[in-house]
Amino acid sequence: MTCQLYNEDCLEGMKRLADNSVDLIVTDPPFAVGLTSNGIRGTYEDLNLLRPFWELCLTEWRRVLKDGAQIYVNTDWRTYPFLYPILQKFFVPRNLIVWDLMWLKAGNFYRYTHELIIFASNGAMTRTFSPSETDIWRIRCVINRQQQKRRHPAEKPVELCEKMICNSSREGDTVLDCFAGSGTTGVACVNTNRNFVGFEIDERFFTVAQKRIDEAIAQREQSLF
Repeated sequence: MTCQLYNEDCLEGMKRLADNSVDLIVTDPPFAVGLTSNGIRGTYEDLNLLRPFWELCLTEWRRVLKDGAQIYVNTDWRTYPFLYPILQKFFVPRNLIVWDLMWLKAGNFYRYTHELIIFASNGAMTRTFSPSETDIWRIRCVINRQQQKRRHPAEKPVELCEKMICNSSREGDTVLDCFAGSGTTGVACVNTNRNFVGFEIDERFFTVAQKRIDEAIAQREQSLF
């Protein structure tokens, strides 16, 4: 098992990855609308500025992904209409998973209780999970009322990433996360014995993510003895 996390722009970093070398993508890109992680309020129109980035990013995804490999992209109701048609140009959308946060978040016009996950594949795919799986996942979100202890404003629960990874890959496979944040996907890969490649451009979060992944590796190694 290998875990490689890089503090750099994913567009640059992915150039080093070999063609057809990735078995699964699990990622949580910035939504870039509403009140974003840096405290600046974005709008739907702002997303058009990101279109060239996404065209390049998805071109790289298609190059590095194996045929039939699966993709999970976290999003919300505002960003979904922007991402879906771009994703559809490169991949086959399969479903839209509703993640029930099992918690009430802020919101003026009905409180937020869910996020969305676009599920797609690189061409034709064979289902790798139970036929009884539904498109609503009830997994409690990360709750931390003490702001100074938050690892990332949009931190995802390890259980959520583990579910995606276990549903759509096998032990020893390679999982890519281009927006690693606090490193949750990397930790989930360690826990499920997958190889991990991640990119995080923000040095603060890269440091947090590397520490979490190192701790997960140490804990796993200790449990094997």
